[in-house]
Amino acid sequence: MIKRRIVQCLLFLSTLCPLSLFADECIKSSSKKDPALAMREMRILSMILEDQRRLLGVYPAADGEFHRLRDVLEPGAAGRVTLIFKDVWGHPIWYRANAEVHQLVSYGSDGIPDEDYAAQRLHAWPHAPIVESPTSGGDLVLLGGRFVRRPFAGLAREMATINAINAIFAAAAPYAVDYYHYPGSASSFSSVTELIPEMVPVYIQDLPALDGWGRQILYANVRGSFWLVSFGEDGLPDRQYLLDLPCGLEDGPSIEPGGDVVQTCGVLRHWPRGTEP
Repeated sequence: MIKRRIVQCLLFLSTLCPLSLFADECIKSSSKKDPALAMREMRILSMILEDQRRLLGVYPAADGEFHRLRDVLEPGAAGRVTLIFKDVWGHPIWYRANAEVHQLVSYGSDGIPDEDYAAQRLHAWPHAPIVESPTSGGDLVLLGGRFVRRPFAGLAREMATINAINAIFAAAAPYAVDYYHYPGSASSFSSVTELIPEMVPVYIQDLPALDGWGRQILYANVRGSFWLVSFGEDGLPDRQYLLDLPCGLEDGPSIEPGGDVVQTCGVLRHWPRGTEP
């Protein structure tokens, strides 16, 4: 039952990262070592860990010590889907957890930690400061489903918005598996706070409501297309968005940083320049 449910979630989330998580050949053949791709893969692994805790009551190997994720996550955790546990640079992804939170770490392009993470306290801290690495191949640290270290210096508001939207969708996907539809019923853009009664606390403890500029994140659920949207720095849409279009269409980046962040069914279709998924 548990394995079948996780496979269903992965079918939803495979649109987030088209199969790059599920085959070693994808990493070997990738000519672009994109940290944003590594972040997407780590988010999906995080979702699997959260789903295991929700269904089993505990994270695997929740002893507070660092382990290679491969050594603690069962090979069949996603059913017949073969998971890999390396980042886009081919290095192992590291994991630790306790009773309340889990952490995933990639040591970046050089495979060497930028900090002594084992010496840092492991605790759930939804407002932990975000460290922006000055290099594109720096460490990635995901704590409780939220990146607290990432290589996007100067784009903190944009990345905070993308992280918030991804966290909402990561919770909406298992909801859709359970109920056969995404949460909410708004036919036009409405505040994601409308989703709180359906999603909190079963699917997410703290639903992000604001983007990186302090404005409401919006959603719509039209004919099976689940939209999550921020209108960026100026609070105005970069273009007209037709809500009845199917999932999976991509508009591409905005001309400047600070542009709209638009996601449909887990796929970023419009994003600020410099945060390419």
